[in-house]
Amino acid sequence: MDNESREVKAKSDWKQSIKPSSKIFFLNSDIVRLEHHNRANNVCILYNFIKDKEQTMLYSDFKKHRKRAYLVTNTLKIFKRSRIQYERWIKKELIPPPTGLTPGGKRVFGKLAYYSEDDLFTIRSILATIHTGRPRKDGRINARKDVPTEKELRSLIGDAIMLYTRTKSGEYVPVWTEETW
Repeated sequence: MDNESREVKAKSDWKQSIKPSSKIFFLNSDIVRLEHHNRANNVCILYNFIKDKEQTMLYSDFKKHRKRAYLVTNTLKIFKRSRIQYERWIKKELIPPPTGLTPGGKRVFGKLAYYSEDDLFTIRSILATIHTGRPRKDGRINARKDVPTEKELRSLIGDAIMLYTRTKSGEYVPVWTEETW
């Protein structure tokens, strides 16, 4: 192949998956921070924000049962919504509020707040049931076109295998596929 005919794309043009927090996780619906882990002894020390105390557990159990945590700003990027719309939905109690890094998990100004993987799928299913536009005579729901499917959401958070295909114009577009074994 001729390397001169290929176009080099900038890193900003690459579509990357949304990165979860590397130190904050959800464990049994509590938000925890991984303080220290010793792989040789299979022990880890966690700080539980909800209970406001340190906990020790087996590192292998922690890796099995942890759920990734996503900042509110990352959640807004995943669902392509503005912060104003997001706050309206929380006030109307359409979507659950995020879990804050305070005792009890309440969201407070100046403290970070996170959503778990399960919360993202709950928000996706709620957004898929919100009707847009003029009401239909038959009563069916017209969801917005930019609400991601479950496969697309899995891919955005980094759980799915991405397959790209080349269009006639030379662009690479993702083709959503399920994992194959």
